[in-house]
Amino acid sequence: MPKNKKKVDLLPKSFKDENEAAEFWETHSVADYWDEMQEARFDIEIDEVPQAVALEYPVARKLSEVARRENQPIDTLVNLLLKDWLAQKQMAESLG
Repeated sequence: MPKNKKKVDLLPKSFKDENEAAEFWETHSVADYWDEMQEARFDIEIDEVPQAVALEYPVARKLSEVARRENQPIDTLVNLLLKDWLAQKQMAESLG
């Protein structure tokens, strides 16, 4: 073995669960096992894609201030507000 090459543990064939895999990879580098890795292929279907919406500057500034005061991300605040508005709108339409 070359002097600059460190000895690494054998790569397990499998792990009993995600926790065991996480524990192993927390203390080992993928770089040490790269030659042993197998190529993996898989398809991903994304059902929900986030949508970007442009906000007028004064509205965005106010939302940012409120989000900061409530210690939450602005996108969380906007989603909560819109869900509430949509629920109220749906209730009003069902009464109408």
